[in-house]
Amino acid sequence: MEAINAYPHHGFDTWLLVSYFYDGMSSSMKLLLETMCGGDFMNKNMEEAMDFLSYVAEAGMYTLNEDIDMKAKVAAMTRRLEELELKKIHEVQVVAETLVQVKPCPICQSYEYLVEECPTIPAAREMFGDQENVIGQFKPNNNASYGNTYNSNWRNHPNFS
Repeated sequence: MEAINAYPHHGFDTWLLVSYFYDGMSSSMKLLLETMCGGDFMNKNMEEAMDFLSYVAEAGMYTLNEDIDMKAKVAAMTRRLEELELKKIHEVQVVAETLVQVKPCPICQSYEYLVEECPTIPAAREMFGDQENVIGQFKPNNNASYGNTYNSNWRNHPNFS
């Protein structure tokens, strides 16, 4: 009642406050309240219902002991810490399971460097340098009178005689 009297500017009627309070309770709490008041709580007149709620609040049935509150906080923090540790362990396992496949240099089969850094490339260039220069220098004879379409086997074909 003191809390309601401390905030009169809300302007709610007593029956509406009791109704909001009762409707906001879980079904198990409603059953407990019904049992404690000895009958149908919502059928009591509003003054009796408000007095009963004040009595229950003053009796301190629902106050948390500081010990219990601290234990609940420690348990919640412990659970959160365990979740974070499991998440980190999982991330480390995923990184460890990701294998990096290192391939050897196809020229000398060494794992020490990449293909671009292979020391045998300059020697290979010297050895095959002359062949590289020859590639692409072949030019066909463009002076053929029939071009690329002439086939000498067709000379004796019956349709062409």
